[in-house]
Amino acid sequence: MVVGHDGQIKTLLEGANGKSTPGSLLDEILDTKLVGVRAEILDGFEKRLTGLENQCNEKIGEVQRQCQKEHIDGQEQMQQSLDGRESGLREELGTLQAQIQGLTLTESCCEQVNSLSKHVLQLEESVKDLTESQRHLQTALTDQSIHVETLIETRLVEIEGHLNATEGGAFPGGLDGFKNTIEGRLKTLEDRVFVVVEELSNATSPALLEGQVVPALETETASVRRRLEGELDGIQKQLTDLELLCTSSCSPATPPAGGVSVTQVEEECDGMEKKMTDRLDSHSNQLDLLNNTLQNLLFRIAQEDTEGSIQGEITLLKININSVNRTLKGLKDSISFIASEVDHANTTWEQREHQLVNQVQGITRLVGHQASLLGAGERRLAQLKDELVALKRRLAGELQGCRSTAVEVQREVKDVNSRVSQVEGQCSTLGELAEQLERIRAELEKHSDLYLAQANGTLVIHSEQLAELKGEVKDCVAKEAANKKGDQ
Repeated sequence: MVVGHDGQIKTLLEGANGKSTPGSLLDEILDTKLVGVRAEILDGFEKRLTGLENQCNEKIGEVQRQCQKEHIDGQEQMQQSLDGRESGLREELGTLQAQIQGLTLTESCCEQVNSLSKHVLQLEESVKDLTESQRHLQTALTDQSIHVETLIETRLVEIEGHLNATEGGAFPGGLDGFKNTIEGRLKTLEDRVFVVVEELSNATSPALLEGQVVPALETETASVRRRLEGELDGIQKQLTDLELLCTSSCSPATPPAGGVSVTQVEEECDGMEKKMTDRLDSHSNQLDLLNNTLQNLLFRIAQEDTEGSIQGEITLLKININSVNRTLKGLKDSISFIASEVDHANTTWEQREHQLVNQVQGITRLVGHQASLLGAGERRLAQLKDELVALKRRLAGELQGCRSTAVEVQREVKDVNSRVSQVEGQCSTLGELAEQLERIRAELEKHSDLYLAQANGTLVIHSEQLAELKGEVKDCVAKEAANKKGDQ
């Protein structure tokens, strides 16, 4: 630099011998040199700055594009995976619903169920008819039992009338024969009742139905039988009491140890005799009525025998009995048929029940398998959610890294700007140098002849300084490139 060498320049100018060069040539040389150096320096700096700026912008844009691309790709992958899982789950649910509907809404199954329900309804109607017929039979049996009871009661009244009508002397002998007659008739009546009950019970035996569908008439007949036996036992007891009462005498007894007097015993015997007399009178009246009734009956029987109506009634009774037997036989056949139908329906129902149980078990297993698949899908969905959270965290970390990278790039840009400002400062020093050169040129224009040699030396020095400055600039650019490579 020529700053601070003004005195030497003056001495050189004063000691010059007057040789000079034209000022226009010196001006052209200086102008060309300065313009070339300035243009070269400025072009180099501009190229370097534009290159650095373009590289920084490209790197920032590439980092931003990469971050956006990774973010969009991650979202698309997650959305595709979620959509795929959702569609798969929907398809599996649809197939499961279709299978369940196919299992539950089969036409053959519906037809079988409808036919089975119709068959069950028919069986219920037949059972209702059977129970109705048994109810009618039960009512008829109760009517017959009531009729038998009335007959037994009338016979008992007649027996009591006959017993009361007998006198004291002839009573015991007549009582034995009459008692035997009554016992024989009751025995025959009991046998007939038992025969009728057994026939009815055999005709309406629900053994084929196994006591499950039709109510048992046998229990009703057994109860009627037990009731008749109880009533007959009661009649037997009443006859025994009457016999004891009639055979008892009012003979005086020895006084007991308690000191009871003979007069009291006689009074008791008189009272008992009075009661017996009253009771025998009432029984004699009833026996008279019974005798009248028997005479009327005998008259009617004789008249009916003469007219021959009894045989017709017997024939009609036989016909009725035969019809009843046929009806009972048909009822028995219908009951057996219904029992077989019920057995067949039970077997068919059991088979269908086993089939339905197997189908339900298959559906249950299928539902369990689908539930396990749904559980696996839910677990996979939870894993996907966890992966999504991890991906979000990774994206957040990468975005943070991108931000930190952008901050570092901004710092580098700031460093470059500071370096550019430094270069601009150096360029300003070059401007000052140019101003000094302008002053030198002005001075050289005044002393061109003497100053040419010194100016040439000064130009050489300045060229060296410019070379050094260029080398420094190249070193700065190389260091900056090395720093960039180290940062990358």
